[in-house]
Amino acid sequence: MPSKFIRIFKFSLVFAVFLTEIFLFDRYALAVDTTPPTTTYVQTPSSPDGKNNWYVTPVRFDLTATDLESGVKEINYRINEGIWQKVSFSDSLNLVQNPSFETTGGTTSGLASWDSTLIDSNITYSQDTTQYVSGYETASAKIVSTIGSGIWQGINNRNYFAVAGSFENMTASEWIKTSGVGESAFFKVYAITQDQYGTQTNVLMGQSSTISGTVGWTKLSLDFNTNVSNVIGVYMDIGFTGTGTIWADAVTISSAALPTTTTFTDGTDSENSKVEFYSVDFAENIETYSCTTPVKNCINFKLDQTPPGGWYDAGAIRSLQGSDHELYVYTNVIDPVSGISNLSDKYQYMTDKNPGSFGSFASLLNCNSSWQPGTWVALESPPFSPGDNDVYLRTQKTEFCNNDWKTCKAVRFYAEDMAGNTDEKDYCINGPWISVLGEGGVRSNQNINMLAEAVDDNTDGLIEASGNIVNFFSSSRDWLVKNSSAPATINYDDFDNTLKNKTTITDGKLRKTSGVYKINSNFTINNQSLPVGFSSSVFNQIVLVNGDLTIDTEISIDPSSTLLFVVSGDVGIIKNVDLIESAIMADGDINTAYNVTEGDANNTLDMKGIFSANKFIFKRTLQGTNNANFPSETFTYEPKYLIQLRDLYGVYTVKWLGTN
Repeated sequence: MPSKFIRIFKFSLVFAVFLTEIFLFDRYALAVDTTPPTTTYVQTPSSPDGKNNWYVTPVRFDLTATDLESGVKEINYRINEGIWQKVSFSDSLNLVQNPSFETTGGTTSGLASWDSTLIDSNITYSQDTTQYVSGYETASAKIVSTIGSGIWQGINNRNYFAVAGSFENMTASEWIKTSGVGESAFFKVYAITQDQYGTQTNVLMGQSSTISGTVGWTKLSLDFNTNVSNVIGVYMDIGFTGTGTIWADAVTISSAALPTTTTFTDGTDSENSKVEFYSVDFAENIETYSCTTPVKNCINFKLDQTPPGGWYDAGAIRSLQGSDHELYVYTNVIDPVSGISNLSDKYQYMTDKNPGSFGSFASLLNCNSSWQPGTWVALESPPFSPGDNDVYLRTQKTEFCNNDWKTCKAVRFYAEDMAGNTDEKDYCINGPWISVLGEGGVRSNQNINMLAEAVDDNTDGLIEASGNIVNFFSSSRDWLVKNSSAPATINYDDFDNTLKNKTTITDGKLRKTSGVYKINSNFTINNQSLPVGFSSSVFNQIVLVNGDLTIDTEISIDPSSTLLFVVSGDVGIIKNVDLIESAIMADGDINTAYNVTEGDANNTLDMKGIFSANKFIFKRTLQGTNNANFPSETFTYEPKYLIQLRDLYGVYTVKWLGTN
C-alpha cells in the first residue's frame, strides 16, 4: 500500500475505507498473475526407517502450497497412480506487497514495502540474489546483526499493511533460513486499530514458532484471529534477537480461515510407492509435476510394514545315516513385498530333555553335550538370493534325543525381510507314519518300530510280530500278537515251480490279457513297458520277475482286474509315484522311494493289493506338517487277489489266528 495512502488513512476512516475499496478494486481488475503456485512437502518419517532404504511405518505427507499473488485455489494429489484427490481453498489472496523481495528501494531497509524495525550500525539490511527458496526466485531479504543479546531487529510492512477487519480468521507465513543465530528467529503479527479520532495502535496478535542456530529454508506459519475492535489492517515483523544472519522469502498474509495445506498418509505396502501433487491458483495457473527427469512434485519410495509370513510346507526328514531321531526340519516362508533377507539363517529347537526351553546343544548330534538356552544355530538352507519372495529354510541334521514323538519336539524358525521386519515360527515335529486299510493283517518277522505315531490308529486289522516290540503302530480293534512264530515262507522259487503255463516276456512290455508271465531279468515299469489300454483292460495276471523290479510310473488297473508281481530280488519305487494298484511279493526288500535324497519330501504313496517282502524300507515323508495328519504310505488290503487268482495259483489256504 503506498505511503500516501497511509497518510490519508490517518485523517478519515470513512475516506480511508473508500480508498481501500478503490485500491482493492484496482488490484483485482488490473493485477496480472501468470506465475503458478509452488507446493512443498514434509515427509514423516523424513528418511527410511527400515533397512535397505525401505520404510516400515506408514509415510505421512504434509503438502503446503503458496501463491504470492492471486492465492491458492486447490491442491491436488494422488497415491500410487490412483484417483486424484482435490483440496479446495478460499480467500487465499496474498495481501503482502513485494512478498519475495524482488524489488528494492524507497524504505529504511532498502527493500520496497518493508521498513527496518531497528536502525543500528551493527545491523545491515539488504536484498540477496544468491539465496532464495526454490520456486520463489530470484531474491530474498537478508539481515545481519552483531548487536547485543535480547534486542529485536527485523523488517516490517507496517506502512504497507494488509487490509483487515475485526474478528477475522487469517493466516500468515514466511520461509526463513538462519546462520549462527544465537537466540531466536521468528515473525510477529500485529493488528492496527484506529479510533474515531484517527489514533492508531499496534496490537500483537501472536508470533510464529522459533528457530535458532544454522537451519536451512524452513516455513513458519501462524493462524490467528483479529480479536480486537476497530481493526483496519495487519502487518508482519520478521527478525530475530541476538547475533547472527537470517534470510526471509515468500511472505504471505491472507484472509483464509485455514492455511493452504493438506495432510495424507500412504499405508499400502509396495516396492513402487509413488506420490504426485500439484497446485492451482485463482488465476488458473497450474503447477507442473513430473515423475521423469527432471523430477518435480513426484516422490518414489518403498514401504513394507508386514513381516514375513505365509509359512507353509513344514516338516521333518529322517537322516539317511545315523539314528532315527536325527532329523532335518524344513519350512517355506513368504514375503511378497520386500522379499526375504539372507539374515533368515538361524533356528533354535527344543526336545523333551529341555521342555519349555528353546536353544541348542553344544553338539547338534549329541544330546549329552551341554544345553545352551537361547542359542541360535545356522541353517543348512539351500542358497537363495536376497529379496526372493518365497524361500525354503532347512535346519542342519539335528539330534532330537529319542523316538518319543508323542512329546512335542519343536523347532523355532526365524525370518527377516529386506525391510527389517521379523517373524518367528514354532513347529512341533511329527515324523512319517503308515496306514493299512481293508482289515488286512500286518505281520513282521522281527519287530515293528516306527519313527512317529499316527494321528489315530495305523490299521483296522490284525498286527502280528515275531519280536516283542511294536512301537507307534496300533490297531483300531486292539488286535495285537507279539512273539508270534514265523509262518512257513513262500518264495519266488516256490511260485516258479508251482505255476504252470508260463509265457516268457522278452520284448520289455507287459501284457493286457490274463495269464502267467515270466521275465528273466531286472525289469522296469515305465511308460514304454505299459501297453496302450493297459489300465482299462480286464485281466487276471501273475508276473514273475527273476531279478529286481523298478517301478518308475503309476500302476493303475481296472477295478475288475488283478495283477500280482512275484519278484526274486528287490522292489524299488521311484519317489514321485503316488499310486500302485497291484500285489507285490518280493524275496528282497520293498523300498517306497528308492531315489529319495537328503532333504526330499513326497506325497502319500497309495498301494492297493497284497504285499510281502523281506523288509519294507519306508523312505517317504510328506510336505510340511501334513505328517501330523496324513500317512506317508497307505496300504489297502484287497481280498480279490485270494479269489480271482486261485485258478492260476491252483490252491489257496486261509490261516486263522486266535487273539485275546
